[in-house]
Amino acid sequence: MSLLKYRERIHTECNLLGNPILNVMALKIDANSKSLKQKCGCKHLKSCDYFKRKKSNFYFIEISDFHAQLVNLKSILSDKEASKIIKNEIRLKLSETLLLHNKLKEKFDLGKNKSLQNRALLVVCKNSIADIVGFSHLSGELSKHYCPEHFSEIKVIPYIALEKLSSVQK
Repeated sequence: MSLLKYRERIHTECNLLGNPILNVMALKIDANSKSLKQKCGCKHLKSCDYFKRKKSNFYFIEISDFHAQLVNLKSILSDKEASKIIKNEIRLKLSETLLLHNKLKEKFDLGKNKSLQNRALLVVCKNSIADIVGFSHLSGELSKHYCPEHFSEIKVIPYIALEKLSSVQK
């Protein structure tokens, strides 16, 4: 099985954008019946959307319209409950993506190098400072859940910042 067959330009799936497909290549983890996680026998796992290796970093990329999700949840739940649901959903996706990552490391040379740092990028569909600041508390809360060996960094970024990951193709 070649991992290159799962490599594609990142599709943000953000309805707010005119061109939701970025000029950044990454391994698509979760898409359909022919996805990478399905091929590895892990279709039942929740997962992030993409893996991307750049220099000494291995990125777990989750793209979501967190703002729309929060607004929808707040319409039926308290602010605290809505925030907790989003945090738990992301935590589950990161944890189960770690399981998939470990399974792939067994089969391929996917981050076997001990010097690679796992980093999680939670990508917000909007490019507004308010959304980034509003969801930045997630970074801190999720970082407390994982030890540094799992993720050296968990960061909320705007979708446009993903373009910076295109400078190195490996």
